[in-house]
Amino acid sequence: MNQESIETEEISPSLGRALQVAREAAELSVDEVAERLKLSPQQIRQLEQDDYNKLGPLTFVRGYLKSYCAVLGLPVEDTLTLFKAPEVQVTTKHMQSFSRRTEKEASDNRLMIISYVILVIILGAPGIWWWQSSTTVSTPEVANTLPASTAEKQVIETIVAERGTSDAVVTESAELEQVEQVTVETPATIESIPQTVTSEPVNTVNEAENATGLSTIVMRFSDDSWVEIFDATQERVAFGVKKAGYTMTVQGEAPFSVVLNKHLMVEVELDGKLIDLTALPKNRLAKFKLPLVE
Repeated sequence: MNQESIETEEISPSLGRALQVAREAAELSVDEVAERLKLSPQQIRQLEQDDYNKLGPLTFVRGYLKSYCAVLGLPVEDTLTLFKAPEVQVTTKHMQSFSRRTEKEASDNRLMIISYVILVIILGAPGIWWWQSSTTVSTPEVANTLPASTAEKQVIETIVAERGTSDAVVTESAELEQVEQVTVETPATIESIPQTVTSEPVNTVNEAENATGLSTIVMRFSDDSWVEIFDATQERVAFGVKKAGYTMTVQGEAPFSVVLNKHLMVEVELDGKLIDLTALPKNRLAKFKLPLVE
């Protein structure tokens, strides 16, 4: 009787329904079948409801169905002819896998771009630092390469401030124009007033002095310095900026009025006698008479 009911139920188009009918005919509960197959009761119900989407790959589903048929004593091959593979499940899984792969590739691309940006910043930072350092270092060098005319202008402005008269300002402005014209020439032509440059021994100079009645001033410059000298007749016998290492020799009628910048860097001789300028005020223009007045 039971065999006839089972054969009648096998004509059902649903494999899950056929399994359920066979189980109930064998008077087995869901829990008993689950225990024999080592599955959960929920999985047994899914097999009986033809719900294969959550049971894993198709190979596992076929294995579960074969074991279920063996427990119920059903012909495996004939019973599995009712099995319909869940095509929707395969398609959905494939689409999900493609979507995840696309998302992963997009994430990898973003990480790669960020890595490149960080790498560029790390490699470019030393170059930017070097460029800023070179710019900072080069600025003082440009500032120190002032033309001679600018240096002379600063010295003359200091003289004008110390003299403090409007007439002196006009006079020194004219002198400044002369300086700017003279400084483009050679050191020998800087002396706009006639003067004698000589490298003869001191005794020869003294003989010329005795013959002409003129005094001789010799200045040796160890640093760039500005100088202005007037003799007793108020004739300017020296004027301008003298370079370091330059030796200047001028003659005129004593006493001389001298204005000298950086006097501690200049060695001064009058008629062959060395003049001591260390007593003069420092850090300002030195104004003195030659010979020195006690």
